Amino acid sequence: MIASPREQEPKLGSYLRVERNDHTVLVQLLIESRLGTNGLIVNPCHIARHEELVAEAGRQGVETVLDPRSVELSTSVGLGLSGVADLPWAPVAPHTPDDLGGPAGLLLSEEIVGFAVKEGLSAILAPTHILGGADDPWLQVDSALVRDLRRALDGQGRAATPIYYLLVARSALFRDKEFLGRLVTVLADLPIDAIWLRLHPFGTTTSGPVALRNYMDVCRALHAVGVPVVGEYTGTVGLPLLAFGAVGGITSGLTLGERFSLDRVTKKSSGSGFAPPPRVYLQSLGVFVSRDEARQLFEQRGMRSAHACTDAACCRRGAVDMIDNPRRHFVMRRDAEVGKLSRVPPQLRPTVYLDEMLRPASDAAVRAEKVLPDLQRSRRRLDSWRATLGAMADGHAEATRSPVPTGHRRPNS
Repeated sequence: MIASPREQEPKLGSYLRVERNDHTVLVQLLIESRLGTNGLIVNPCHIARHEELVAEAGRQGVETVLDPRSVELSTSVGLGLSGVADLPWAPVAPHTPDDLGGPAGLLLSEEIVGFAVKEGLSAILAPTHILGGADDPWLQVDSALVRDLRRALDGQGRAATPIYYLLVARSALFRDKEFLGRLVTVLADLPIDAIWLRLHPFGTTTSGPVALRNYMDVCRALHAVGVPVVGEYTGTVGLPLLAFGAVGGITSGLTLGERFSLDRVTKKSSGSGFAPPPRVYLQSLGVFVSRDEARQLFEQRGMRSAHACTDAACCRRGAVDMIDNPRRHFVMRRDAEVGKLSRVPPQLRPTVYLDEMLRPASDAAVRAEKVLPDLQRSRRRLDSWRATLGAMADGHAEATRSPVPTGHRRPNS
């Protein structure tokens, strides 16, 4: 029997970035067999707290991806972030291109691989750095680091371990056709299995019509490399990126990390240094609110029926559990959103996203903002996406589409 197009399509990629206190809820979901994500992105600064999570994920075949924090290690602000300077491969002063050429680059790669093997991690983000242009020396150094990483993995008997190229740059840089052309040529020659994209500034709160279109254009240019593109720190705007085929996978923080900004590693923060409390995901609107705001919303007549979770496996007590355990609620709702798009043939995903996810959300936001006025900005953003993506849908059939990440090495990589 010939498989249907739906059966031939693998599930769209969804990865969760695990921070200090996220492991408890994720272990619980793994034990319940309710974690539908492709993989977990492991912060090596918290590896001692997350050993049980990594082990259980490995037992269940959930990918565990090591982020070696190379971007943080190359700036003075990043090096000062909690735990970064204590990593086994951390330098005394921020890395520069001259520091990692030749044998020093190979040593760094071997240290990272040794850590990944020791901790039982199944994939690695290449130790790349912020690119500033076509002539940036980091591009050549990072290419050598990728090859060193592959040699180190093969030497440890880990030939099947994928390497994901972490591409970090300012969005404006991609208007330079020379840079984009050289980048595609360089990446196509590397033993990488996906491109993980961090563009500054981009994410749910910085994705107006021009930024959204430009992000998709960058992704489609990167499709020429022939590997999956994964959108990092995209937040809820990652869903239309998946639906329109710009990316084959997205990463999410557990109710945090909806946008990427280089300011985190280039500018000193006046904050406390502690992670903010988890927020409540209103899946009907695709937005996050504080716990206090969620309580205020649900106190109003009609808001529980419109916005409270109705999945008993997720939130048995509806709105109460959404507020009490917002991480669990978000993880299960994001799994459901990605799963919904995955079950639809690629050519129908834009229509399903627009008709069944975005339009109901923008309509519902009109009423919700009367209770929470701060939602006005979110409603305007949803309206903007609705107009922008509606126009893009007409030409979707001719657009290129990212492959879906599978957690395995691509042939000939």
